[in-house]
Amino acid sequence: MVFAIFVNSPLNTTRDNVLSALQGAGITLANFSGVSSQQQPGTALVWSFGLAVPIANTKSAVAQLNSLQQAMAQLKNGLSMSFSVQGTQVSQQLQQAQACSISDLLSDARSQAQQMALAGGVSLGSILAISTSISTPVPGDDALSAARYNALSGYSNPPACSLTVKFALGGF
Repeated sequence: MVFAIFVNSPLNTTRDNVLSALQGAGITLANFSGVSSQQQPGTALVWSFGLAVPIANTKSAVAQLNSLQQAMAQLKNGLSMSFSVQGTQVSQQLQQAQACSISDLLSDARSQAQQMALAGGVSLGSILAISTSISTPVPGDDALSAARYNALSGYSNPPACSLTVKFALGGF
């Protein structure tokens, strides 16, 4: 689960001040995503952070963020915090586990081709050509759309892999 965390602060607040206030939630500079200004009385800056937590830990993360939000409000130092669920994200461990294995794809292609060759009464020969494709299934039809979608949404999808193999046939 990815949480978007926003800290409103006066103009004279530094990033280090905000990070110090957020340290109880395990938020570090690595979670920082940007700062913007806003035109409301008393609040001039909005600091943005992203925090990814395992779905199993969502309840405890919400409790921790609620506690931090209340503690920040009690300090009355001009800082206030809000947060929301931004979306989900595939963990790096799962992405690595989902890596495209050319040898597995080739084995599957050979097995399927062997079945088709047997059904046609011919034998399967050597490989004549191979082509591969790896894509990330997201809205949009080009790599820039996919990268923009992932960057803006906080979503990341495991790759979709394909392998096309052209085999020689024998025994006509």
